[in-house]
Amino acid sequence: MEDVDTKAVAVAVATESAVKEGDGVSKRQLKKMRRAERDPAERQAKKRKSKRDAKSANRFVAKAPKYSFANGYRMVEPYVYEFRTFAKERWFDRELLEIFTKEFGANSPEYYKFAIASGRISVNHKIVPADTTIKNGDLIIHTAHRHEPPVSGVEIEVVYEDNDLIVVSKPPSMPTHPCGVVLLAKNATKAKTLSLCIGNADRQASKTYLARVRGQFPDALDSAVQEKMVGAAKANCSTSIITFPEEGAIRISCPLRCLSARDGVWECHEDGKPSETLVRLLIGFPIANDPCYGGELHFGESAERAEEIAAAKRSKGVLPPKDPVDFSTPREETETEEEFMKRTCTWCYVGESEAFNETQLHCSKIWLHALEYKLDGQEFKVPEPSWAAPSSEY
Repeated sequence: MEDVDTKAVAVAVATESAVKEGDGVSKRQLKKMRRAERDPAERQAKKRKSKRDAKSANRFVAKAPKYSFANGYRMVEPYVYEFRTFAKERWFDRELLEIFTKEFGANSPEYYKFAIASGRISVNHKIVPADTTIKNGDLIIHTAHRHEPPVSGVEIEVVYEDNDLIVVSKPPSMPTHPCGVVLLAKNATKAKTLSLCIGNADRQASKTYLARVRGQFPDALDSAVQEKMVGAAKANCSTSIITFPEEGAIRISCPLRCLSARDGVWECHEDGKPSETLVRLLIGFPIANDPCYGGELHFGESAERAEEIAAAKRSKGVLPPKDPVDFSTPREETETEEEFMKRTCTWCYVGESEAFNETQLHCSKIWLHALEYKLDGQEFKVPEPSWAAPSSEY
């Protein structure tokens, strides 16, 4: 009986002979023959490593975030988080470092070089060179020290609750649309029901939004006004679609009330997504305090907010001293992973700027409010926001 080594040599000779003679061996057969050439011990070691990598990948468990309250804000202490994604099509045949530096501007090129070299950014669970070319199917993992923006610390009001559904009046600044009615399904069945109602072609769901907008309101939507609106929309959003359902009419209703010479509140009745409302508000009547859509930042209170947030964070010890980030010193033996990541985190060392500048803060109190929801035979309505009433501040 031949031993394993003798068999491997025989297979190797047979493979080489088959390739030279071109005796009709298929690519699949050739691949199997070459695989058989490998040392069995090497194959087993490879399998064990793959299993270890898979276990290691599943071992990462994020800790529950720690919250703190100060000066009316709720803050999350920065924490270690693992971003995972498979390669996007636009990343194919591009180098790893180039992808991160061009598509993720939150960090510097120096940080990304360090993160790739140290394995903080990996491909298929492996430390790879910065010039690695990304292919279809590659799994890219970025373990980072994550910083979340502060949000309002006010208590969330529950408008309605049963065994399947909870409806809240969400304060501004928290993720999802700016503020107002939010429906939260408690189980998958209810979530599916709500989704079908909202996406149904029969428009079984309807929403009412309040938006404080800027612009002179026309008395009538004649052809001249329509032409002006179309021009304004093209200037603000190249992909905007403007329709006038019938002569002299547009989808958005007339102002609910005028608050000043420049601002008014529109009541927008929608059976689509909130983003559709935003696109329509581009036609010459932007949300008054949203610079992303043609409005202006409102500084009545926000001029002091960055200072307040920074003070609140420092009082809780969230912001460390403003020393330069040292990427050259490797992880010390006594350092935990979290300590090491905090020491080499760019955002931990930018001082008050980390508390978010005015442009970033504008999203926290944008003047768009979900006032009412009607669906599945039920109606849910919340109080109007303070900015919907006339004020001398604006």
